[in-house]
Amino acid sequence: MTKEEEILLISKIKSGETHLYKELVESHSSNVFNLIRGVVSGREDAEEIAQDVFVKAFFSLKNFRGDCSFSTWLYRIAYNMSISKTRRKKRDFIPIDVNRTLDISDDTFLTEKKNELEEMFNMIQKALEQMDSKDKFLITSFYLHEKSIKDLMEITGLSESNVKVRLHRSKKRLSQLINDNRELSYG
Repeated sequence: MTKEEEILLISKIKSGETHLYKELVESHSSNVFNLIRGVVSGREDAEEIAQDVFVKAFFSLKNFRGDCSFSTWLYRIAYNMSISKTRRKKRDFIPIDVNRTLDISDDTFLTEKKNELEEMFNMIQKALEQMDSKDKFLITSFYLHEKSIKDLMEITGLSESNVKVRLHRSKKRLSQLINDNRELSYG
């Protein structure tokens, strides 16, 4: 859906054709859910937050001015609600399903490689659990969900330099946590 089509659709929704909101939900639900999964731990929590995001967006639609794209405005709501949820729950975790990610046969060599990859994923997982939720969001959004610096600026409200600095520091912190966890495991 183009920006113009979205603006027209939003205009119709604001003027009373609320049944059209379903189109916005359908076109953005997957990306909103993925963004939320980059911040919160469980799938159920992410689904609950995603529903809340769309409800809040519906009731706040009157405040949407069109200064940015609807998706950016919606992602900002999703990001803020996700961060709030993690603060309340005080747990940070991004599950990585290694069995789903890896599709490898049971050959001995491949099994060893799968075990190495599982260990690496577990170390990354453990390190991500130890990170601040905002930094974890930036890392996962940038590297896993391929969000641009500009997207991250609009979603988080940070300046370009702040996003870059936080990404750099977060990457260094993640690397340090992985190394520390590796030393604890083998030392």
